[in-house]
Amino acid sequence: MGKLVRFLLPVSIVFLTPNSGELWGQRIASLKNNALEGDGHSQLQLGFIYSKGRLEDKKEAFHWMTMAAGKGMPSACRYLGFAYMEGKGTARNKNLAKKWFTKGSLEGDTLSMIGLAECLGKREERIESAAWLLLAKDLGEPRSLWRLEQSMAGLNAMEKKKAKEEASKLKTNLPAEPSRLTPEPFVMKKSSLTLQNGSRYRGAIQNDLPHGFGERISPDGEIYQGSFRDGKEEGYGTLFSPQGLIIYQGLWREGNPTDKTEHPQAQTSGDQSNK
Repeated sequence: MGKLVRFLLPVSIVFLTPNSGELWGQRIASLKNNALEGDGHSQLQLGFIYSKGRLEDKKEAFHWMTMAAGKGMPSACRYLGFAYMEGKGTARNKNLAKKWFTKGSLEGDTLSMIGLAECLGKREERIESAAWLLLAKDLGEPRSLWRLEQSMAGLNAMEKKKAKEEASKLKTNLPAEPSRLTPEPFVMKKSSLTLQNGSRYRGAIQNDLPHGFGERISPDGEIYQGSFRDGKEEGYGTLFSPQGLIIYQGLWREGNPTDKTEHPQAQTSGDQSNK
């Protein structure tokens, strides 16, 4: 199987060029605010923005795509499938790759079907792999054609028959129209807390504690945006200085960064203050 690198974007996603300067920064800030409030559209767009280009950060892209995939967005599910299959922004995991490709495929995303077929082919599940490629072809996906030809060449007559029967069954389980974006409308959340240390928090809450994705603003102006668990920073997140510079960006565990290395922005800021 060949490597699939194409990602189709919903028509509502528009990229600004980094040369837009201040407008670009404002756009990113606006997207993050909306993503923080639970808007899957913004989460998906941030995932694509950080997936390549000047702002490329595979870990942050993976983080936002995970959020969007949780909303059921097929493009994000597909991205996670390839991320887990190729180890981009996360560790390789064939089972999780199959899980997310399957989720995207069941929403009618034909490129997820191709990714799933590749996963199944590597697991020697040749009939199921061919069935998904047959379905992708039937739905008009041109990138399935040469893959299907290779896949069918390795099957005998009985196996080809089973693959066609399986493809017909799979098609009956698909939605009438392929889903492109989350079917639920975006509703602004108003979940907010004042923490014991005086910090202000908004985002997901469980048992009156930050839990899930959110933003914490400390009394001194430091801002943390990222994942929380039981009131502590846990997972992927970014810590900003009061001046808006990134102090640390990466994984957190029980409220502390797992890597003590300063972000280049923080180092640059320190060098300039010493001059």
